[in-house]
Amino acid sequence: MISYLWKSDANWFATWFNTVAYHALYGERDEEEAILFIEALAKAVLGDDSWEVLDLGCGSGRHAAAFANQGFRTLGIDLSSNSIDKARLVYGESESLRFLKGDMRMLEEHVEAGSFDAVASLFTSIGYFESEGDLTKTILGVARVLRINGVFILDFLNPVKVKEELVEEEVKESGGYTFTIHRRVTNGWIEKSIQYIDSAGRHQHHVERVRALTPNDWRLRLEQVGMKIEAHFGDYDLNPWQEQAPRSILIARKTTFG
Repeated sequence: MISYLWKSDANWFATWFNTVAYHALYGERDEEEAILFIEALAKAVLGDDSWEVLDLGCGSGRHAAAFANQGFRTLGIDLSSNSIDKARLVYGESESLRFLKGDMRMLEEHVEAGSFDAVASLFTSIGYFESEGDLTKTILGVARVLRINGVFILDFLNPVKVKEELVEEEVKESGGYTFTIHRRVTNGWIEKSIQYIDSAGRHQHHVERVRALTPNDWRLRLEQVGMKIEAHFGDYDLNPWQEQAPRSILIARKTTFG
């Protein structure tokens, strides 16, 4: 039973994020929080409203739409066709806001080099990859699509805080589903096992896995591709980072590449 509980595959996100149940479990994301976060970033970090922004792993589009509402020309990319469909349905598309189904590990197939003034990776999605090579390809891709002096906004979890506040087991009712959820931190990963019965009466099981990377882990990886961290925030109000902060939000500037 224990081994089954944590059985997963390297591309778990490609399957799980494209299910109806995923959107039922996480469908109530805080829209106002996203708007206020992007407003704060616009004032503290981003340049004028002529900037072009790439929202990497945009999900259902709430942050991409918030960037566009601040006047930035924004492209949201996500691997999940369901998420992209929902983003287009909810927010529409225009000259200032577009959505594209695509894999962040292969940015060179989707956008040209030097196309963006800012790239945002929000809500830990860059930390899902089983392979260190896939993570490296993604970071290289970010550096490639940024213009010189462009900024990378990396919103990640704080592994220290996650470990301290970990709820090992819970049952959650959402969207007509009953989810049984287990959590653990093991071997450098933060894992969540999710079980439920789908609309056809079939038992379903998905395991989410996120790398437990520290701010210093990220600093080393970003410096290798010519990005230097300029600011470090600890929450969506952009308060300064401290060890007990709920988030780890790094702002890195591209100085060189290659």
